[in-house]
Amino acid sequence: MVVFRDLRHAIRRLRNSPAFSAVAIATIALAIGANTATFSFVNALLLRPLPYPDPHRIVRLAERPPGGGLNGISTENYLDWSRQNSVFEYVAAEASWRATLTGGDEPTLIRGVRVSAHYFDIFRVKPPLGRTFREGEDAPGNDRVVMLSHRLWERRFGADPAIVGRRLLLDGDAYTVIGVLPKGPFDRASAQIWKPLAFEPANMTRDFRWLGASATLRPGVTLERAREEMAVIGHRLAAAYPASNKGWGVAVDRLEDVLIGPQMRTAVTVLFAATMFVLLIGCANLANLALARGMSRESEMAVRAALGATRRRLVRELLSEHLVISICAGIVAVGVGYLFLRGIQSLIPPDLLPPAVDVGLDRTVLLFTFIAAIFTGVIFGAVPAARATSRSPADSLKKSGHGTTTSSPGRRVRGVLVVAEIALAFVLLVGSGLLMRSFFKLLEVNPGFDPTNVLTANLPIVQEQYREPVRLNAYLAAIRTAVDAVAGVRETALASALPLEGWGYGVPYAIAGRTPVEQGIRRPAFFKVVSPSYFDALGIKLNAGRLLTDNDGPGAPPAAVINETLARREFSDDSPIGQRILVPEITPGRTGFGKPIAWEIVGVIADEKINDLVDETSAGLYVSNQQSPTYGISLIVRASVPPQALEKTIRSVIAGVNRDQPLSDVRTLEQVVAQSMRGNRVMSTLLAMFSAMALSLAVVGIYGIVSYSAVQRTREIGIRAAVGASGGSLCRLILRDAMQLALAGLGAGLVVMIPAADVLSTMLYGVGTYDPPTIAVVAVVLLAVAALASFLPAWRMMQTDPMKALRYQ
Repeated sequence: MVVFRDLRHAIRRLRNSPAFSAVAIATIALAIGANTATFSFVNALLLRPLPYPDPHRIVRLAERPPGGGLNGISTENYLDWSRQNSVFEYVAAEASWRATLTGGDEPTLIRGVRVSAHYFDIFRVKPPLGRTFREGEDAPGNDRVVMLSHRLWERRFGADPAIVGRRLLLDGDAYTVIGVLPKGPFDRASAQIWKPLAFEPANMTRDFRWLGASATLRPGVTLERAREEMAVIGHRLAAAYPASNKGWGVAVDRLEDVLIGPQMRTAVTVLFAATMFVLLIGCANLANLALARGMSRESEMAVRAALGATRRRLVRELLSEHLVISICAGIVAVGVGYLFLRGIQSLIPPDLLPPAVDVGLDRTVLLFTFIAAIFTGVIFGAVPAARATSRSPADSLKKSGHGTTTSSPGRRVRGVLVVAEIALAFVLLVGSGLLMRSFFKLLEVNPGFDPTNVLTANLPIVQEQYREPVRLNAYLAAIRTAVDAVAGVRETALASALPLEGWGYGVPYAIAGRTPVEQGIRRPAFFKVVSPSYFDALGIKLNAGRLLTDNDGPGAPPAAVINETLARREFSDDSPIGQRILVPEITPGRTGFGKPIAWEIVGVIADEKINDLVDETSAGLYVSNQQSPTYGISLIVRASVPPQALEKTIRSVIAGVNRDQPLSDVRTLEQVVAQSMRGNRVMSTLLAMFSAMALSLAVVGIYGIVSYSAVQRTREIGIRAAVGASGGSLCRLILRDAMQLALAGLGAGLVVMIPAADVLSTMLYGVGTYDPPTIAVVAVVLLAVAALASFLPAWRMMQTDPMKALRYQ
């Protein structure tokens, strides 16, 4: 009952101080709302387990190359791992798959995955309709069954419950739908359809690594034991098959560690730390408000104490006011956090987060919000409450009749809070500045090609229709001819991978004439299959020799163009022109390497960025699709007009060549470049937003402390003015105090910045963690803002009549 009485009293007091109540609630709600949004990501990515039964038992398997890192798995290695291990309950391989769905108005490309029969057993999937794959359905001849994602079932098939048992025409072949997956992580995956992974004779190789794999640890088996056993199996296979496996190992990692890597963990931690800084600044503002309000109520507290109220009772009542503010701020913070969360999600591309992660305001996040609100109110209200009741009644009553002319403990406490605000704002602004400078450095990077007025699209090819390389290349040539005829098209090209989107193929290579090295331990290089027009279409610079031409076709000597990174790596002292590079043959539709082909190096080109704009290490070669045909191909169109205007016409002319040929992922090359920087853009934008909030709160804090201090020193100002002090000297007096606080805050911020900058180091490009220009600009901005925030109170005091100031109480 006492608590409720205190709360009712607190509500009445706050209603009588609407300005204080509104500012306090808004400040804390804004800061906690930002924390709520970022904590939603912390909770989803770092705290909450993956949405599968026993997620800690699910692991990812990969091969570990001799030089370190991770790689795909070859078919025969995967089968040996499955048969020889005793630590996994289920093991399943997977490989990407694309199929063209026909039978409707126009062909539709559907992204899918081929998986082993036990794949869904690993994730304990229970479909709402139908069933999952059965044992033996991943054998050749039994694999014409598919499962649909819940989203595809709803959007493409109208959530028809009779879909189970229906036949779909995929790549011209009939498949039976056996089930629909439940809502959840499989809906957020890029795949829309799943079919069994049936190994054909052409897949039975050990040197072509193309599979991913997942497994479930047996009950009671630890990750360390699984790693030990798989290491033994890896050594056994390396000894038995040195040509392909020498030096290779096995990687076993928890699924959650693979999906949420160090870079993502760092980014989420940095964002949460940024919002925590904003919260601390908001709390410092609240504490300053409460201190000022508490000092103004010292006379009230003294009278009540003189009438018999205990200090405990007075502190409890003051804390009740802060508790009411906290509860109100927590309620408002939920709405603010929801808006922040939706804003952040609108900035993040859908495929940037793992599909198993679902970010939202769940019970854990809401509990965090209210705990943060109550903690903030109570902790940062305790000191002001204690100070307001610390003086003896007699001292408080005597003090109330006089103005303040000297510094007081309360003023020093408020000064410390302002210093803390400036220090935290400085750290946030420096971090934001470093990320923004890094982002602008990325914009200055030369990608090695000209992305203006270039349209790109994927051309999924049905292998069964064009098994012979001659027919495949003739078909691709017909598509290029049709697109070349479109008005506004300047040049067309084909490539096994678009710029900034990977290698196409990774191959072991050797230089002819040098000491032979076993294929399993050779260095890798990317192997990109392109049409000879690729280099002109993208404006790639030739450094030496010549480019590929239409004469580099079937029957001609194998010709290759290498990039300058490979040239530096292998031919630092010699000219690479005329040298031969040995690469195992890649046969279309076969997951295995053939005999080595000696490709003659005919040219060296400037580096084209392969994986991203910061890629400085990708070394590789380019060969003509006439000499090394491939099904996985992309179309590149350079236009003399805005390329988006050509999409409809290009689709039409391709349909004229083959009405069942889909065109997917149609984007401009400028969009491809922009997407490669999306992570940097998101981090820069969010940190800049939180830094702006921190700066705004710091300005409010500086203005508040200077205004209050100026008012408290009104009598002192009057005395100085009465004895002849000029307005300018009085203004400088107030500004000097404010700038001393700002300089102290900058000094403290420099100390805090040292560990904070180290955390950011992995996210920066072309900028040092202690970048002097960034630090200098931020310091100047903060000093300027502090001066502006303190000028208005100083100017107002200059206008005060000295006689009124002397009578101020």
